[in-house]
Amino acid sequence: MIKPSIGELVFFWVLFAGVAVLSFFVLSPYIPALFLAGVFAVVFQPAHERLQKVFRGKETLPALLVVLIVFFLILTPFVYLGIQLFQEIISLYGTLTAGSSIVVAVNHLLVVAENYIQQFIPDFKMQANAMVYLEEALRFAASNLNTFFSGLVAVVFQLVLIVVATFFLLRDGSKLRQFAIRWSPLPDQYDKSIIAKVELAVTSVVKGSLLTAIMQGFFVGVGFAIFGIPNPVLWGVVGTICALIPLLGTGIITIPAGAWLLYTGHISSGIGLILWGVFLVGLIDNILRPFFINRGVDVHPLLILLSVLGGLAYFGPVGFLAGPIILAFFFTLLNIYPEIIKGHSIDSGK
Repeated sequence: MIKPSIGELVFFWVLFAGVAVLSFFVLSPYIPALFLAGVFAVVFQPAHERLQKVFRGKETLPALLVVLIVFFLILTPFVYLGIQLFQEIISLYGTLTAGSSIVVAVNHLLVVAENYIQQFIPDFKMQANAMVYLEEALRFAASNLNTFFSGLVAVVFQLVLIVVATFFLLRDGSKLRQFAIRWSPLPDQYDKSIIAKVELAVTSVVKGSLLTAIMQGFFVGVGFAIFGIPNPVLWGVVGTICALIPLLGTGIITIPAGAWLLYTGHISSGIGLILWGVFLVGLIDNILRPFFINRGVDVHPLLILLSVLGGLAYFGPVGFLAGPIILAFFFTLLNIYPEIIKGHSIDSGK
């Protein structure tokens, strides 16, 4: 065997780095879609394996069936939700700028609260700032959603790319694992254990935290629709974010909404919404989270919330998944590091 010289190695790595950078720029527009496809492939891998047993080890047909399930049960509702959300934000923005009775009532409540606080802090001012900030937030959301839907062709292309990439990741997932193991400098047992733990962490975060929050947000929207609160889809999305807040959760919006109904004279609807939020929406977290999390990386809810907000700020909409998954990946490596240093074998957790 002829060992390469230092010059040959330097040339190879410089060439490799240059091609890697060019490859990154070529693929960078599609990284969010590929990331989502990877998440779907990891989460639905157990379903793919079960279908493989049904179809006696075939790869293509089970992957195709799982992709169809992902598309119709997940992507289609999210597209519909995005359209409804866009319409409701535009509607709410028009209501606020038109000076409706809701705005008048909110102004009255803010004046009462401001007068009370000024007894202790004379220079405190809240009313104008609160309304200005609310209007600016709605204007920002409306303008960004308008930009999103104006590029409908690009959105459709990204959805098609997600579907196609999910199919190939499911079908060829074992080959990709072997490729990663072959190129990793770590012993194979460590590589296999790390991959297994990362997959388990992704599944735990997506199902245990994010799916639970989405379910809570869904029932918040349903409750708002039942008890007569306008813009239920918008509030359902807000409820999903609120569900990630430790201790407070969806009570941040369900209890004030119920109190609003009581204040406006809708006694039965107000009591019903408060009970709905406390006993149905509030208990979903206690029921679903332990059911979905199975020996995965249990990240603190506050860190999950911060990772969602940071992910949205840095990565855009895909950051809702990217932030928590990156954080779970970090904690997975943090847990594995001592075992690697000591040379111990790692339990995959499966």
